[in-house]
Amino acid sequence: MGTYTITRRKLNAFHRKQLKKVLNIKYPVKITNSSLYNKCNERPLSIFILESRWRLFGHILRRNSQISANQAMGGYFVKEGSKFKGRPLTTLPVDLNRDLSRIINSNLQLKSSHDLEHLRSIAQQRDEWTKLTARIREAAEASQSEH
Repeated sequence: MGTYTITRRKLNAFHRKQLKKVLNIKYPVKITNSSLYNKCNERPLSIFILESRWRLFGHILRRNSQISANQAMGGYFVKEGSKFKGRPLTTLPVDLNRDLSRIINSNLQLKSSHDLEHLRSIAQQRDEWTKLTARIREAAEASQSEH
């Protein structure tokens, strides 16, 4: 189990704890996670964060290519020098690629500037971007329900 999965689980557990406090549900009383989310009309916090990340990414991709955020994304894929030692850094492109890899039967990825340009072309069509974000959310929800 990776650091990303552990962090996501801790975040969701903290969120559920806060929801139980709001509903005044204490120790001997048990409630399933899905029942808790339904009762509060909520969903896991990690799913909300994932959707927000992809909405922001789409917004950035639709903006002018000269803004700092677009230049930083493009600069990420320019490889200079040798790799550093140690665990790979968790960066926004790494998280976005991890989200894309969850989609079944999809050849979408974010590993090069060519992939970034392909996603930029999808982002220009808002309805297509919304569909992509929904597919990513559904894949994330399915992977959470398996655990």
